[in-house]
Amino acid sequence: MAVNIEASLIQNMSQLYNVHFIKNANAGEALIHMMQMTKMDHPNLRNINPNDILISLSRGMNLSSREKLKTFACEVVVHLIKNVVGSKMTQAELMSMTEPKIKA
Repeated sequence: MAVNIEASLIQNMSQLYNVHFIKNANAGEALIHMMQMTKMDHPNLRNINPNDILISLSRGMNLSSREKLKTFACEVVVHLIKNVVGSKMTQAELMSMTEPKIKA
């Protein structure tokens, strides 16, 4: 997969998350909205269940601060691109591309 596809997905997902989070201040709701809106961005994203992804990725996490919420949002984006879309980039590379784009 070309790096520009990952960059495009990261940009779109981050923008959707940021706008929704800023309006509603609810990270879970913003992540679900982001996942629902990006289902058509890549064929592998069409059949995801946003609630299942959030539940499986957040087990045992303490999301009590904005910084932890930001990190979790980045982890969700990276998970979607790495494990659902199937990127050949490393998790660290995807995280370094994602972290500057998640604002909230």
